[in-house]
Amino acid sequence: MHEYSLAVDLMESVLAAAEENNASVVNHINIKIGKIAHVNPMQLEFCLKAVSEGTIAEKAEYSFESVDPEIKCDCGYFGKPGKCGDGLDLLEYMTSLKCPLCGKNAEVNGGTELAVESIDID
Repeated sequence: MHEYSLAVDLMESVLAAAEENNASVVNHINIKIGKIAHVNPMQLEFCLKAVSEGTIAEKAEYSFESVDPEIKCDCGYFGKPGKCGDGLDLLEYMTSLKCPLCGKNAEVNGGTELAVESIDID
């Protein structure tokens, strides 16, 4: 479960930001997760709660924002990929991605994010 090591890194960032702002408690943490980042939000939350024990963030609540992938093509297209069809899941679809305008192979640009978007502190 690689979510544990990700949780450690994220919590270090949260606690550093809280310390810089002289916080006494972290109330809420909002995290962005790309749809193709290979991160399970439920497992990540479990790990975040485990690594926050004994810190000012141990009672924090979490919310997760899903980030859709975007594609970039040599023809100038930049935006959301076309519809995922033929029973493929998103990850399989993204590996064989074609531009919806010209049909050429496109470059994935986004959807792999994992970042603390905001924290609520007192």
